[in-house]
Amino acid sequence: MRRACLLALIGIAVGVGACWGGGDDPTDPNAGGAVAGDRVALRSADSRNSTVAADSLANTRIGGPYGTVLAFRFRSEWTGVVRSVRFFVVVNSGGRTGYSGGSGGTLRIQVTADSGGRPHVPARRALATATLDQPTGGAWPLVRFRNPARVAAGRFYHIVFTNLDADPRRNYVSVNALVSHGNDRPAPPVPGGLAVLLSGSPDGGRTPGTWYPRSQRRGDRYQPIMEVAGRRADQHLGVGYMEVWVNNPKPIGGAQMVRQLIAPAAGKAIAGAWLRLRRRRDTDAPLTLRIERAGGGVLASASVPGNTVPSDHPGWVHVRFPSRVPLDVEPLALTASASARSSYETFPIRKGTEFGFHPRTMFDGGYAQFTQGGAWVGWDQWGGRNLKNGDLQFALDTVPR
Repeated sequence: MRRACLLALIGIAVGVGACWGGGDDPTDPNAGGAVAGDRVALRSADSRNSTVAADSLANTRIGGPYGTVLAFRFRSEWTGVVRSVRFFVVVNSGGRTGYSGGSGGTLRIQVTADSGGRPHVPARRALATATLDQPTGGAWPLVRFRNPARVAAGRFYHIVFTNLDADPRRNYVSVNALVSHGNDRPAPPVPGGLAVLLSGSPDGGRTPGTWYPRSQRRGDRYQPIMEVAGRRADQHLGVGYMEVWVNNPKPIGGAQMVRQLIAPAAGKAIAGAWLRLRRRRDTDAPLTLRIERAGGGVLASASVPGNTVPSDHPGWVHVRFPSRVPLDVEPLALTASASARSSYETFPIRKGTEFGFHPRTMFDGGYAQFTQGGAWVGWDQWGGRNLKNGDLQFALDTVPR
């Protein structure tokens, strides 16, 4: 039976330069096509994963002192049009500086085709264009294209951010993405070919130069915070997670456990699981991942040696269960435990539904919990308790039932 891994992660690197990618014909059957060896998975509405590995937010100035511009790559899940895009604008606030300057400039947002081959960078010609004249006016703008871009299912496209201001180095804002560190071990594949690309601009932010994967150090991976929407109600893709609760990890070990609640999915069974977490340096206790009924009762269990879990940064752990667990019968939970107290720790990522992101851009079938006083509760963050808007960084290997 063919294994289907419905999963998650982030993409990256850095650079400046002076020239566009070619191959800008959107009718080219090779434009954005799959490349042998690419680890890419299309994400469906009922995918059983959180889709993201993240350690923090990562802003990129559009213009600014270094004259940088940004692109978010995606693989279209439909043939039709792209009507709008939502993203995360960040400006100076609360004493934090360096995110924006002056008036904020004028953001130009374009949908472009792909260059048609590796490294899959934006082509020169825009398929749709919109401008945001007051980008400092809100953090979660929904930008609609007056003339929507035509797209084909399975092909790569890019959302390109430039700055049309007369002085883009002085007047600018930043666009946020997510970044994870220490990606030097096996991980779930990036869904939908999502990636973040960076370019230095020869004119301070109005025109891209050479594109590179966004990165600051080896092992970083960046992933867009964006929602791309088509004409139909079910045409939404991207990543709608917008915050990382890294400052509030919960311990795993002894009576301390964490879990991800998982709603049923039709016609699927669980064969394995991924979880992103960190080992505390003073332990070598094995880590156990289990699939349980949400109301209690173990259905499958597997363990990994403690010394295989990274301790200097969070990293992915993968297990295969000895028997498959039907996913379409009842609510389930992916639970992490260890025999020794406080052996591991992990933290969730926050869903952006309250900021307008569509449920299809995140896991919409449960939320993260931890044990407190012997009971399961949702995460606590920013003064809130028992929150239901955070997910563990997880993925399930699923197969047809």
